[in-house]
Amino acid sequence: MVQNRNMEVLNEILSDNQDKEIVVGTHGTALSTILNFYDNSFGCEEFLRIIDWMPYIIELDFEANKLVGKYEHCHVEKEFKGN
Repeated sequence: MVQNRNMEVLNEILSDNQDKEIVVGTHGTALSTILNFYDNSFGCEEFLRIIDWMPYIIELDFEANKLVGKYEHCHVEKEFKGN
């Protein structure tokens, strides 16, 4: 459900901005559902890895709505204090 909503919005953004470089900011859960959509090996363990890296900056390259590249640029490592 959540992943479907995130992907609908992402696809709309991609469609409206073809051949443009854009920046999208989101929270970790939404980003994780998007990354999981394109790579189903991205799961809970990977989410827990990036939760300690917020802010987390990742570049996603698309051709139309197909992901063709993914590059981690930077992160701020800190210890997650939640349960």
